[in-house]
Amino acid sequence: MSANNFTLIKEFKGKWYVFVDIQAESWCDENGKHINELKLKSADAVCDSRDEAYEIAKVLDAKEGEWGEGTEYGVGFTRLVKDDANVKIIE
Repeated sequence: MSANNFTLIKEFKGKWYVFVDIQAESWCDENGKHINELKLKSADAVCDSRDEAYEIAKVLDAKEGEWGEGTEYGVGFTRLVKDDANVKIIE
């Protein structure tokens, strides 16, 4: 069974946030609501630029997984890699 995960980089209010081990296609909560929401405080890194976020994301992504093999889909920007869905950042 595949991991179906990736590392997401997303801009929010002038900062770039890195989220490691994110589901690669759309999800929702147990009530079927809150589709593709990530809490700001769950970010694994906060950066001042896109380039800085990408460099950090590559390092963090490589460490993910039981054996440090990285996520299945690597690093992606702004949207989910499998279904191109938007991700909403919530505070």
